[in-house]
Amino acid sequence: MQQFFQYKNDVTIFAIYITPITLIEKLLRKIPSVLTGDFKKREEACRMCGELQGKILAKVDYWDIKQSDIVQCPSCGLMQLDPMLTQEDTDKGCLAYYIEETLRVSKKEQERNLVRNFRRGVVFGNELKNKKIIPDEVLELGPGSGYFTAGLKFVFPQIIVTVLDVNREVLDLNSKTFGYNTIKAIPEEYIDGLKNKFDLIIARDIIEHVIDISKVIKNVYEYLKPGGYFHFITPNGHEDVWSHYLRYKQYQTRSDLLINHVNYFDGSGLLQFLKKNKLNPIDYYIYKIKTSIKGKGWKEDERLMAPESQKLNADLFVKDKINQIKDYHFEKEEILNRWFIKEEYKFITNLVGRFHHFNIFKLPPQANVGHEIYGLFQKYQ
Repeated sequence: MQQFFQYKNDVTIFAIYITPITLIEKLLRKIPSVLTGDFKKREEACRMCGELQGKILAKVDYWDIKQSDIVQCPSCGLMQLDPMLTQEDTDKGCLAYYIEETLRVSKKEQERNLVRNFRRGVVFGNELKNKKIIPDEVLELGPGSGYFTAGLKFVFPQIIVTVLDVNREVLDLNSKTFGYNTIKAIPEEYIDGLKNKFDLIIARDIIEHVIDISKVIKNVYEYLKPGGYFHFITPNGHEDVWSHYLRYKQYQTRSDLLINHVNYFDGSGLLQFLKKNKLNPIDYYIYKIKTSIKGKGWKEDERLMAPESQKLNADLFVKDKINQIKDYHFEKEEILNRWFIKEEYKFITNLVGRFHHFNIFKLPPQANVGHEIYGLFQKYQ
């Protein structure tokens, strides 16, 4: 017989049906595990609330570029690098990581990822349409390949898309492939001409990378029209930090930080921060719970640990490997030449997208259980 069990985490209650109850009870007592660590006076104040104290969760090396602690703010829950990377640090490390990831992931898998991003854009566009949200002017921060917004434009052909990135190559790719307007800047930089310009701002897998999250969100608010919408996804910080946390807790050693995740968000703290900045939640949830089931965020397992730091030399890595990725380019016509992507049968495109990307389990981010935080927020005065 199925039984009903409630799991309470601070301000959040969520319910699940289970059989047998005792096994799930044992699991849920551990998820998420409480993060422990010694407190220290921070070198730099918390970028969300200004707190000067922090709990040390891990010590990391960003390539050979910078050594930092990952500290958790006792006030807002944000886990962040201290000291923070500079823009120069980020630019150098991002180039090295881009090359490393390109060489590690097969070209075929990269093609699949482009199609996945397009499908996700189609699904998101139809979710907006179901909510009677019809954007005209769209800004994407850190657009990457541009295929997510191409999926959105598939649903709303009339939208005018502008993409903002610090990388000229990324901007040129988006302009050449899709005809998007481009702005070369970092998200923290305020641009006068963008005030009250956009109906929708997209930041998928970007806010965990930004150096000053407060400046970025203030800019988002300024750039949105009254009543405009802000959409983001970002990793659940509790699970994202877990591999580094385990390494430090078990061995007191530094771990490699190759991708520049400098912010690890607490679900409750992020919600309060966005509301404080006059952004009201329309959709806010965590999805992809497979990572939790496998142990991220609660299980102390060597296989979940981040690699011990090798202090990899970013400059040498770029110099040695950059020529190996020169032939990595993709033609839009080939990528989107799929049986289910047809202008005259958009409902089929949406059905296929929902089949692949519909999130069955949607948990409250305040519980910090699950891999990815999804947000759709609306600007209010």
